Formats: sequence, structure tokens, C-alpha cells
Amino acid sequence: MEQRNRFQHKLNSLSKAVAGFEESLNINLSGYSKEVSDAIKNGRIQKFEYSSELIWKTIKDYLNVNHGIDAKSPKQSIKEFYLLGVVSEPEYNALLSMMDDRNRLSHIYNEEYFDEIHNKLQNYLIIMKKVGTILSAD
Repeated sequence: MEQRNRFQHKLNSLSKAVAGFEESLNINLSGYSKEVSDAIKNGRIQKFEYSSELIWKTIKDYLNVNHGIDAKSPKQSIKEFYLLGVVSEPEYNALLSMMDDRNRLSHIYNEEYFDEIHNKLQNYLIIMKKVGTILSAD
């Protein structure tokens, strides 16, 4: 029962994090100075990093609680999630790409990576919401 409660808590945290991430992406940057736009972009990236971390950890708990699968890493969790047949191959690849981008941001700061990943955030939001819906259904 404790594992199920932990999963439910993570699922609630994920839902709030993704909602906040979505709100940040809905801000129109055109009315702001470059400095303010840069600050908003940095906030979006932080919300992305936090949400993507919660995605894999919630998937990990889902696998454990609902299927007895003990995945150890982000990529292993996502692979097991895919092997259950709950996400399509393109969604699986999008989740892997999301983890790779999160890692690139966490380990290497490069303005080129930052801009490239920032341009993908809307797509990552879509997959996060899809996974959230899948995890909530069980």
C-alpha cells in the first residue's frame, strides 16, 4: 500500500509540474525585453528538467506498483514502459530524446543546445501530457 501511495503522490506532483511547465510555454515572449525573455526561457528549461525527471521516476513507480518491474534507470524505465505496449514507438523515441536532452542540459551548458532544446519544449509537453494520462488511467 505504501508503494501505491508513493506512486499516487508522484503522479500528483507530475500533474502539477506539467501544468506549470505548460503555463510557462503559454507566455508570449514578444512583448518582453531580451533580458526578460531570456529569464522566461531559463524558467521554461528548469520546468522542463524538473518535469522530465518526474516523468521517468513516476514511470518507474508505475512499473513497480502495477507490473512488479524494478527498473533502475530512466532509459530502462522508459524501455519497460514501451515493452508493456502502453506507448507507441514514436512516443518511446520521443521519451528517450527527452531524457537525452535533459541530460545534455544538466551536464553541459552550451547555448546552441539550450536553443535547440528550447525549440523542442512544446513537443515534449505533448508527450508528458500523454504519459500523464496513461499513468492516471491505471
